[in-house]
Formats: sequence, C-alpha cells, structure tokens
Amino acid sequence: MKKNLFPLIAGTVLVLIGVASLAANLLLKTEAWRFWPVIVILAGLGLTAPALFSFKVPGLGAFFIPGLPVLTTGSILMAASLTDNWGIWAWAWSLIVIALGLAFALGAFPLRAPGLAIPAVILGVNGLFLAFCAVTGLWAAWALMWPIEPLSVGIGLLILSLIERSPGAKLAGIILCGIAGAGFFLSSFITIFDAGLLRFAVPAMLMLTGLILIVAYWFRTEKPAQDEPATEAPAKSVN
Repeated sequence: MKKNLFPLIAGTVLVLIGVASLAANLLLKTEAWRFWPVIVILAGLGLTAPALFSFKVPGLGAFFIPGLPVLTTGSILMAASLTDNWGIWAWAWSLIVIALGLAFALGAFPLRAPGLAIPAVILGVNGLFLAFCAVTGLWAAWALMWPIEPLSVGIGLLILSLIERSPGAKLAGIILCGIAGAGFFLSSFITIFDAGLLRFAVPAMLMLTGLILIVAYWFRTEKPAQDEPATEAPAKSVN
C-alpha cells in the first residue's frame, strides 16, 4: 500500500513557516513585517515538493504547474518588500508566465505527456517577449511581432513530433513555422524605416524561423515499420 505523503508535506511546510516566523520575530523585531512574502514562497515550495516525488508517483508531476508560478511570485514579492521597490512589478510579472511555461515542460516528463510541450513553448516564448516589451516599453512591437504566436505553436508541434515520431505533427509544425516566417518577412520591410530595436529583432526572428525549418527538415520522424509475420506457403497436394 502506498503511503499518503500529504501529512509529511503539510507538516514540513508548517514547521518551516513557524521557524521562519520565530526567527523573524527574534532577530528582526520591527522589520519582520518585510519578510511576509516568505509565506508565499513556502506555499510555492509546498506545492512544488510533491513533484519531487514524481519519480515514484508520476501523477505528482502535475504539482510543478501550480508550484513554480507561486514560488516565482513569492520570490518577486520578497525582492520588492526587502528593497522597498514595488516598481519591479512593471517587468517582473512576466517571469511568472515564463515560470508557468517551465512548469509545463517539467511536468511533461513524469506525467509522460509529450503534448504538454505545446503549452510549455507557447507560454515560454510569450513570456520572453512580454519581458522584452516590459523592459523596453515597446508594447507596440506586437503589431510587427505577431508571428511569434504561430511560431511558438509550430515549435511545440515539432518537439512533439520528435518525441512521438509523428509525421503529422511534424508537417503541422512546419506549416505554422512557414506562416510565421512569411509574417516576419513582411514585417521586415516595415522595420527598414524603424530606428529602434525592432529593426534588429524582426530580422533576427526571421533568421531563427529559417533555422528551425532547416533543422526540422533534417530530422526524421517516421515511425519504424513493423516487420510483418511471414506467411507460410501453402503445401502442395500430393496426388
């Protein structure tokens, strides 16, 4: 019979919260309130902890999905509280989207669910571009960088095709990457007259899309043909 891990995990989280609270009250006194995000961090650790046992119970890998975003949120809150710089949320919130994409990627292995590669790539690519926009302030870049959406889905399908050895997923991924390449190609004409970062970003994405298509062409995804059982020749009748 498998043991229920909930009491162990819940008890460990409560002990850690108690130790952190006691240490803050004894050592920091009036400044202890700045460490309130530790509660969110410990909640994230508590949600992520079951996933560490996923090598024994594969279903526990799903705990990566809520655990990592909560842990990332707690870390941002802690940094903002300790530095008294809450303005970091103007760009740091995009890290939560990236963390969610990473959580889907990590959860795909113990869950044995290759299909999770698709949301993992979509969230990861969008999170990186959101971080780019948040740091640079170029939110208008979405008008030219929209091809990252079909590109992210296409990359996810290509990864899935490599894992599942599915020619259909590979073809769909190549088509979407081709659409993205056409979109970046059209956008590159507009960015010729742009004096900002987009005149470099769009051509770079165009080259990246081309490289992805080249690599996808050379990867074989056909499933090996199974040998058919040999049929015995009919015995000749002896007259």
